[in-house]
Amino acid sequence: MASTFPLPERKYIKRRDDSRNHSWQFQFEQDPIKESKVFSDSRYGSKEAALQAAIAYRNDFVRSAIDLGLIAPNGGTQRIESHVILTLSPNNTSGIVGVYRQNLLRKSSGNRELAWVANYQDDAGNNKQKSFPILKLGERTALIESVTHRRDYVARVSLKVQSQTKKAQIDRHVEDLSFLIEYIQLLSEESELFYFLSTLNNPQIAATEKETMLAIRIGQARFRSLVLSLWNATCAITGAAHFLVAGHIKPWADSTDAERLDPFNGIPLSPVYDKAFDAGLISFTDHGFIIVSERLRLDGQKLGISGTEQISALRPQNLLYLDYHRKHRFQSK
Repeated sequence: MASTFPLPERKYIKRRDDSRNHSWQFQFEQDPIKESKVFSDSRYGSKEAALQAAIAYRNDFVRSAIDLGLIAPNGGTQRIESHVILTLSPNNTSGIVGVYRQNLLRKSSGNRELAWVANYQDDAGNNKQKSFPILKLGERTALIESVTHRRDYVARVSLKVQSQTKKAQIDRHVEDLSFLIEYIQLLSEESELFYFLSTLNNPQIAATEKETMLAIRIGQARFRSLVLSLWNATCAITGAAHFLVAGHIKPWADSTDAERLDPFNGIPLSPVYDKAFDAGLISFTDHGFIIVSERLRLDGQKLGISGTEQISALRPQNLLYLDYHRKHRFQSK
């Protein structure tokens, strides 16, 4: 991103002359970065050469800081709203950047209540917190609304960021929060929801461990979204759009990190087909024809698995994963 160079020649640069020192000093003292460097006349050969070296250093420094989104595009010291924290704070206990669970004291009643809280900044740049009471909303809804509030705030900040590097980092944070919301919304089993929430709320688990767990869940939600986009959000067999499960062809536990996120290692299926596929009781040929295990011959028809099903939209990238499934997961007998 272009800045408004050239800056005024002496901006952030001052002369230092005394009995022992003849130099120019570059000094930048704006949070969150501070920098100081001295350019002596003796080292650079003359007063003018030292000044030019200081100016060159100043310009490189300011360009880099602008590109990172740490200072304003004109090199000025005014605060810019694009500085948003994208890492866990030392006091965070949830593992979710900018969101935490807290026992709040209500000034109006003097009572305490548990709430999920989202950090944000107002238009004046003051740090603020928006709370979502758990007793009123329920644990899942309070968590979703706090993450949504944080995501929407960060998305607004992104619109004001001119540095492409910084904008990409912020947009990734927004995307991660969106996938986290999607993951929480899709937790249909009470046991899964209880395990997820109890992990987040467990004070014995470090926030960094929770962050790692959440990264896996976010990856799963991102994987599901990508798989559904490849298959028009419909079951690969029935064409139905409801109750889809975007499972892995080559199981998660057997896959590399790259394979776990590869959308071609996924196939959206209606629940009965997904369960049978995951259990190795059905598989598919490279032409998409279903293969039914002998173990499922009796119950297959009752479950609606006729043995004549075919997937017509397989892609070449799916075939390597299907080959693994047939060889290592499918139980022919």
